[in-house]
Amino acid sequence: MEIVLDPPGHVCLPIADDEIIDRAVAIQALAAREVRLLTCDTGQHTRGRAAGLKVTKVPAQDPGPEPNWSAQNKPGNGTRAKRRKRQAASDGEAPEERGG
Repeated sequence: MEIVLDPPGHVCLPIADDEIIDRAVAIQALAAREVRLLTCDTGQHTRGRAAGLKVTKVPAQDPGPEPNWSAQNKPGNGTRAKRRKRQAASDGEAPEERGG
């Protein structure tokens, strides 16, 4: 593996997908071999192919349901929440009285 840095004075393109494709094309020229771009994005897939790259569109996994953002201020059940609960119990007060 080799890390290739942008040349001095390089200015990134305003669209991230275009920058990724531009850098892949530049690396392909330096490597003197085919570069394959993996993407879940249809637009990036199309632009990559138009730029002469071999592109593989990988299926995106379903991220699942949206988090319940209204429950964000409720006490959790992770390690810190359990530690707070134990500390509150040893201090003789409820966790809600301690602010958490």
